[in-house]
This record gives sequence, C-alpha cells and structure tokens, in this order.
Amino acid sequence: MISDMLKKIFDLFFYNENYCFFCKEEKIYKNFLCKNCIDRLIKYDVEIYNDYDEKNLKKEIIYYYKSDIKNKIREFKFKDGIYLKKPFASLIYDFLDKKLLEKIDYIAYVPSSKKKLILRGYNHCKLLAIEISKYSNKPIFENLKKIKNTKSQHFLSLEERRINLKNAFEVDVDLTKKKILLIDDIHTSGSTVYECYKELKRKNCEFVWIVCLCGVM
Repeated sequence: MISDMLKKIFDLFFYNENYCFFCKEEKIYKNFLCKNCIDRLIKYDVEIYNDYDEKNLKKEIIYYYKSDIKNKIREFKFKDGIYLKKPFASLIYDFLDKKLLEKIDYIAYVPSSKKKLILRGYNHCKLLAIEISKYSNKPIFENLKKIKNTKSQHFLSLEERRINLKNAFEVDVDLTKKKILLIDDIHTSGSTVYECYKELKRKNCEFVWIVCLCGVM
C-alpha cells in the first residue's frame, strides 16, 4: 500500500515529460498529449451567439467541459496541477486564428481576487496566458484586476451570477485602439468574461476576443 502511494506521488510530480500529460502512459503525439487522449476531447459544436450584440466582441469555446479534460481542469485549478498549463495552452494556441492573432496587441486573462490568490497560490488563467504569450510573442496585459471578493459561482442562478460579478473588475489604463485576447478556462453562463469585457470596453478597448478552453452545456 505504501509503495502504491509512493508511486502515485512519483507519477504526479516526477513523470516523464515524453509521455502524455493526461494519462502519463502513452508517448506524446502532439499538444503534450497522446493520440488517445486527444481523440477523447470533444469539440464544442454548439453555435456561439454574440450574446450582447456587440460588434467589437468575438467569443469562442474550444471543447466541452466533460470527461478527461474536466478532471484535468479540476486538477489544474484545485490540486496544484500547474504542469497542465502546457497541454491546455498548447491546445488553445493551436485553435487560435493566427491571422486574427497577428492583430492582437495584448493577451489578458480572467483575474483572481487577492483572497483567492492567497488561498490557491496562483491564477491558473494567468498561467495559460503566459504560455500563449510565449507561443505568440504577444505581451501579457496585467491591468485587468479583480477588485471585489465575490461568492463562488457554482451554485448561483444566472441572475445571481450577474449580480455577484457586477463591478468586480477594474482596468486602470486607457486602451484606445487596442485589441485584446482574453483567456478563460471554463465558460458557464458567460457572466465572468462579459463583466471583464465591459470593463475593457469602458477603457476604450477597440476589440475583445474571448477564448475559453471549455464550455458547459
């Protein structure tokens, strides 16, 4: 039993990076994942409407939040699975329209409150943004801040989510003529990214491209 526990600890922290970052059993095919794990990812195929009829907003979701990727996002967010930034960022970057990416000035991320940063120790969305910045040579935008400690969104209704996040974010620089790619991990109601978008727009941002790794039906 002790040997099994030690093996799990070894596999978690000292795995061979030539092997899939999800299953840790098969050799990497691409995006730090084996072919079997990639094939199990389910592309998000629900039509994404421009919910708010905004001409300077584009929103995209890559995969369904289910199965392997759901479990791995939970590990990434809540169990110190920082190593998972590599496959997640690689999957996002491969998805991005490179012509549109060329026009982007900054890569932003959904910020965490100071309280959550203290509890978790890191902002997982920032880790994704940093990796994508390395791929794209686009600078990170650090001026989108969360200034309000909000309730957890998990058990709130759509209206409660909207109220919970109202005025939760702040930008302290002018963004006239700037175009921003905003990275988030999970799209549920869209309340979080929309509140971020509203604040970016309030500071004169010309265009916001929201890309979420996963979406909930």
